[in-house]
Amino acid sequence: MLKHATKIYYDLLPDYSVSVLVYGSTEWDVFRSMNHLYAWADAEMTQYELVDITNTTAQQRMNLGVFDGCQY
Repeated sequence: MLKHATKIYYDLLPDYSVSVLVYGSTEWDVFRSMNHLYAWADAEMTQYELVDITNTTAQQRMNLGVFDGCQY
Protein backbone atom coordinates (compact mmCIF):
# COMPACT_ATOMS: atom_id res chain seq x y z
CA MET A 1 0.00 0.00 0.00
CA LEU A 2 1.46 3.34 -1.07
CA LYS A 3 1.02 6.12 1.45
CA HIS A 4 0.92 9.71 0.29
CA ALA A 5 3.41 12.16 1.74
CA THR A 6 2.00 14.83 4.02
CA LYS A 7 2.54 18.30 2.57
CA ILE A 8 4.16 20.81 4.88
CA TYR A 9 4.00 24.38 3.61
CA TYR A 10 6.67 26.65 5.05
CA ASP A 11 7.50 30.34 4.92
CA LEU A 12 11.04 31.33 5.90
CA LEU A 13 10.84 34.54 7.93
CA PRO A 14 13.44 37.36 8.03
CA ASP A 15 14.80 36.17 11.40
CA TYR A 16 15.25 32.66 9.90
CA SER A 17 12.41 31.21 11.93
CA VAL A 18 9.91 29.20 9.89
CA SER A 19 6.14 29.56 9.75
CA VAL A 20 4.54 26.20 8.97
CA LEU A 21 1.13 24.90 7.91
CA VAL A 22 0.60 21.15 7.67
CA TYR A 23 -1.91 20.17 4.99
CA GLY A 24 -5.27 19.54 6.65
CA SER A 25 -4.60 21.83 9.59
CA THR A 26 -6.11 25.26 10.22
CA GLU A 27 -3.35 26.47 12.54
CA TRP A 28 0.09 27.74 11.62
CA ASP A 29 3.06 26.87 13.80
CA VAL A 30 6.49 28.47 14.10
CA PHE A 31 9.87 26.76 14.39
CA ARG A 32 13.08 28.49 15.37
CA SER A 33 14.89 27.31 12.24
CA MET A 34 14.70 24.96 9.28
CA ASN A 35 16.76 22.45 11.28
CA HIS A 36 14.05 22.42 13.97
CA LEU A 37 11.42 21.88 11.28
CA TYR A 38 13.39 18.98 9.77
CA ALA A 39 13.87 17.37 13.19
CA TRP A 40 10.16 17.68 14.04
CA ALA A 41 9.01 16.36 10.66
CA ASP A 42 11.43 13.42 10.79
CA ALA A 43 10.22 12.49 14.28
CA GLU A 44 6.48 12.93 13.61
CA MET A 45 5.95 11.77 10.04
CA THR A 46 7.04 8.81 7.98
CA GLN A 47 6.68 10.63 4.66
CA TYR A 48 6.44 14.35 4.07
CA GLU A 49 6.96 16.88 1.32
CA LEU A 50 8.20 20.36 2.17
CA VAL A 51 6.71 23.08 -0.03
CA ASP A 52 8.42 26.48 0.07
CA ILE A 53 5.90 29.34 -0.01
CA THR A 54 8.34 32.07 0.98
CA ASN A 55 7.74 35.33 -0.90
CA THR A 56 4.51 34.13 -2.48
CA THR A 57 1.28 36.11 -2.71
CA ALA A 58 -2.04 34.94 -1.30
CA GLN A 59 -3.18 34.12 -4.84
CA GLN A 60 -0.05 32.05 -5.51
CA ARG A 61 -0.62 30.18 -2.25
CA MET A 62 -4.20 29.43 -3.26
CA ASN A 63 -2.95 28.20 -6.64
CA LEU A 64 -0.47 25.91 -4.85
CA GLY A 65 -3.31 24.43 -2.77
CA VAL A 66 -2.01 25.68 0.56
CA PHE A 67 -5.52 26.21 1.93
CA ASP A 68 -7.25 23.27 0.20
CA GLY A 69 -6.94 20.99 3.22
CA CYS A 70 -8.11 23.51 5.81
CA GLN A 71 -11.20 22.35 7.67
CA TYR A 72 -12.92 25.44 9.06
